[in-house]
Amino acid sequence: MKKKAVATALVLTMALGAGALAGCATERAGYTGNDDIPTGAPPLMPPTHVGRADNLGAAGCYGCHGANDLANPMLNGATALPDDHYKDGNVETKKIEPTREQCITCHPQG
Repeated sequence: MKKKAVATALVLTMALGAGALAGCATERAGYTGNDDIPTGAPPLMPPTHVGRADNLGAAGCYGCHGANDLANPMLNGATALPDDHYKDGNVETKKIEPTREQCITCHPQG
């Protein structure tokens, strides 16, 4: 009987803890971080990308959003880089335009 009470208390504590953490989320449901930016402005990086640009640089961004011989973008579901982000404005070069290598200059964390 004591084991059952302890197990029940443990499950209840875990459920309440998970609920408390979910209630502490700082993002609005469905908010992408781009809801408030002006039309035509570069989109913000989503909150899930915190620190990626600092740690991986442009190569990290390119690894998901860039083109290779098999796909554009390389990661299924990622937003593809626009043509003007590639050398000479041509995606076929598969090289980032040097002026675009500091992704967080135009695409800060959302």
